[in-house]
Amino acid sequence: MHGNFLARHHDQLTVWLRDGEAESLNAFLGAHHESFVLVTTDGAILGLEMLRESLRSAGGSQPGLSIQLEEVTSITPEVYRFLERHIVDGSVVDVRVVTAVMEDGLLLSVQETARR
Repeated sequence: MHGNFLARHHDQLTVWLRDGEAESLNAFLGAHHESFVLVTTDGAILGLEMLRESLRSAGGSQPGLSIQLEEVTSITPEVYRFLERHIVDGSVVDVRVVTAVMEDGLLLSVQETARR
C-alpha cells in the first residue's frame, strides 16, 4: 500500500519542480508528519519548515524532469527502501537510495544516499 503512496508522493514533487503547480506542492508537503526530518545526500538535516522553504522557490525550476521509483522494498510495515532516479529529457541526472519511515500514513523521516 505505501509503495503506491510513495509513487504518488514523488509524482506530486515532480509536477511542482517541473511545472510549478502549487496544488502539487501543497499535496506533497501535506503528506509529511509535523515532526518530519529529511537527511539529504549531502548530509544536511532539514525539518518540515526548512523543506517547505527550500521548495517554495523551486516551482518550475526543472523543466523536463521525471522521478522514477524502483525496487520499492518494505522493510517493516512503516519503513521502505527504494531507488529514486531523477531524469531530465530522457537522461538520468541523479540516482539515490532512499529509506522512508512512515507514521500514521504520513512521512516521518527520509534518508537519501547518493548512488554514483
